[in-house]
Amino acid sequence: MSGRARAIATVLLAGLFAWRGAAARDEANGCREMPVPDGAKLLYVASDMSMNGIPMGIKEMRSKDSPDAVLAFYRNAWGGKRPGYFETPVEDWRTIATYEGRCYYSVQVRPQGNGTYALLGVTRRPDVTPKAPGAGFPMLMGSTVFNDLSHRDGPKSARTVLIGNPRSIQENATFYRQTLETQGWVSFVDKAVVTDKGPAQVMLWRRGLEELSVTVQRAGPTTTVVANLVDQP
Repeated sequence: MSGRARAIATVLLAGLFAWRGAAARDEANGCREMPVPDGAKLLYVASDMSMNGIPMGIKEMRSKDSPDAVLAFYRNAWGGKRPGYFETPVEDWRTIATYEGRCYYSVQVRPQGNGTYALLGVTRRPDVTPKAPGAGFPMLMGSTVFNDLSHRDGPKSARTVLIGNPRSIQENATFYRQTLETQGWVSFVDKAVVTDKGPAQVMLWRRGLEELSVTVQRAGPTTTVVANLVDQP
């Protein structure tokens, strides 16, 4: 996993476990808009997404200021009110975070040239109990859902489900062939491949405007299933 992808994953996971507990509500998930240093440039990585049913948004930020200056900005912005802020290192990143009501805010920074590259994450605890991760997606009995990530971009929606179980690659592949066919999916690709991590089965299915890719691969004692579902690809 790349450093950027790992950092984004950390933003997601931190948001899931860090809850304790007007101003404009401009974030897509209904939380307060994140403050940013003057002159910083923002780009949405994902404005309307959810991780295991938890609404969140992620932005990239580039600033001419140093990482120390960016962290000082957030200490000043968050330090004067409860609960304050907390800081942790994440590999080559430095993280500062706070929470307000149902909303959790995190900023991860690292040097980039003479300035700073940062990831800004906003997570909101839902008003109702979210559906269980993997809800509605077929899987073999005994499977564990590690992550269920959904994202919407205009009319297009996407969902990625990561599943693990002790069954073989072929048992999983056979299960998806049989199950997806009965659900009206049409197979376009179904082939065995060899990757740097070993053998895998790659499958591609379509149903109307939906497209589903399923990759099944063995990782030690566990077989992982990565399913990517896109509506209006």
